[in-house]
Amino acid sequence: MKMRAFLVRRSLEILSLGATAALLGCVGVSSSAPEPAASTGASTHTVNLSWNASTSADITGYNIYRAVYSDSCGAFFRINSVLNTSTQYADSGVTGGTSYCYATTAVNASNQESGYSNIVSDLQIPSP
Repeated sequence: MKMRAFLVRRSLEILSLGATAALLGCVGVSSSAPEPAASTGASTHTVNLSWNASTSADITGYNIYRAVYSDSCGAFFRINSVLNTSTQYADSGVTGGTSYCYATTAVNASNQESGYSNIVSDLQIPSP
């Protein structure tokens, strides 16, 4: 099921963020990113995100944000180190047995960032 939302802030928009495909993304890819301090081991899952491109002018890329979910989404942190120029992102920095929330933002040529896209919440990563 693909969630759809329309968001406009500072003339930037994200049309949708795929959630169902993310559950199918557990493919046994180990994370090269450092694990959080509370982690019990290396990731064995990858969350594959995709979204529709923004229709706003001068979009140069996207930022991807993740939060830990526990009754609600916690604080979001950007997980891409450089601006992502495609409409797909693979997050292999997840921990089995943890639930997450995801959101994206669009960034234009003036380095203005939109608000969050629709938020995918309570995405459960299977335990190792």
